[in-house]
Amino acid sequence: MVGKRQQKTKQQQLMGNHQKCWIWGKHVVTQTLHAGHWTIQELVISEELPEQQRAEISTLALSQQITFSIEPASRLTQLCGAKEHQGYLAKMPSFPYCSEEVIWEKQLSQPLFLLLDGIQDPYNYGAILRSAEVLGVDAVFVGKKHQAAVNSLVVRSSAGAVNTIPIVQVSNLVELASQFQERKVSLIAATEKATTPIFHYNFCQPTVLIIGNEGSGIQSELLDRCHQHLCIPMTGDVESLNAAVSAGIILYEVYRQRNM
Repeated sequence: MVGKRQQKTKQQQLMGNHQKCWIWGKHVVTQTLHAGHWTIQELVISEELPEQQRAEISTLALSQQITFSIEPASRLTQLCGAKEHQGYLAKMPSFPYCSEEVIWEKQLSQPLFLLLDGIQDPYNYGAILRSAEVLGVDAVFVGKKHQAAVNSLVVRSSAGAVNTIPIVQVSNLVELASQFQERKVSLIAATEKATTPIFHYNFCQPTVLIIGNEGSGIQSELLDRCHQHLCIPMTGDVESLNAAVSAGIILYEVYRQRNM
């Protein structure tokens, strides 16, 4: 019983929650500091860092009026539950989601949006955000229910993309789909049950790509509102790709069509 309880406690430390979490690692913490999008609540750095690194990060924290402290490396490990912190640890408030209004006000002529329908694995979520950021997605839309929170695992697997790509959280994805329809943005469902390959579709038009839950896929109410269902051609015995890989492949096809 003790072992299970300790394991659960560590997992809770890693995952955090919607209100606050710890993020760690030199790249993740410094990138978050420089981006200035998700304001750090408290910064903790290791006394074992080289003096120059401690001076640089301390100066940056002071310039943003962020509370910081210098602690033994063992204290950082205790706080975040991981040894791979590299001497950098930051306590974060709730994630600052972008508002729908900000996205609509941009009046993009040929937008590319990504709608995630219940992505629960934080590694998948982060990897999807990473691909979205580098392949030209204008905004990512997620629901409030059955969706992984933006936490340490998402931040690390996204390579910091959470700080640069707009993420919009909505209460009802089906209603959001109706808004896309009203704005003449084509809803495209990625599903292994489709018969039309992604290479046969013209993505050079306003598009929102929908990626479904890792287990159950896209909910039927969203599927019913889609203009097109597309699949990724595959060989082999595996029936489907995971959500992050699928998103990356399709987003690259969109990028290829629009830029080559």
